[in-house]
Amino acid sequence: ENSMLNSIKADYYRLVRSVGFWGIQVFCVLGILLAIFTSRVTTSNSGFFFAMDAVSYNIGLLFIACNVVTTLLLGVDLNNKLYHNNLTTGKTRGQYYLAKSLTIASLILLQFFFLYAAGYVIEFLRSGGQMGSLPADFWPKFLITFLIQCLCTYAWFCVTSFVLFLTRNYSMVFIVYFTVFIFLKIPGELIDPNNDWFKAIVMEFVYESTASFSMTSKTAIFAFALSLIFTLAGIYTFKRRDL
Repeated sequence: ENSMLNSIKADYYRLVRSVGFWGIQVFCVLGILLAIFTSRVTTSNSGFFFAMDAVSYNIGLLFIACNVVTTLLLGVDLNNKLYHNNLTTGKTRGQYYLAKSLTIASLILLQFFFLYAAGYVIEFLRSGGQMGSLPADFWPKFLITFLIQCLCTYAWFCVTSFVLFLTRNYSMVFIVYFTVFIFLKIPGELIDPNNDWFKAIVMEFVYESTASFSMTSKTAIFAFALSLIFTLAGIYTFKRRDL
């Protein structure tokens, strides 16, 4: 609908004029730079895989970035009751939630595209253009990696938005994120580090994970289930609470 498209455009306009949004971009790029120049998390010495790993192994930065952007976008709306402007034009709360979800989903896709592009450019300059060759199955596996990473990040948006609808408290967003993230890591750390479900629920999916169909499917299933559960919980809370 035209009104939903206008709402998404307005959200983008607000974000690009926000210092916090650009601060997050710098934060993520610095994380990639650190990974590339310290060579601390990669499985190859240089080239495409080196750059890709530098981004993939810093996916936690994207989770945090998603929390910050959601807070900037949704938290400000809720605390300042700006969403009333949308509701008075005839938009339902469900449509409002959908518009915010589409904004974040499209932003996550653009964010990953930007960071992978930045990683490749930085590595190209660092290696003097020596990027190496790619196997025949690289692009299909990379596409799977890209999409599942976006889905995992979107799942965190669903959790974050639910927390905001429930509490309208910025601090709670990060308290819940770090608590849940640590909780999800516990089974793999203490019970069985080789269990695919225990690795999947952390949602830190990387290119090497595509070698295992079990790992790929379980991560996708868990991220989708988390997204669905917290989307429904968020919509229910938003519709029922007097915000």
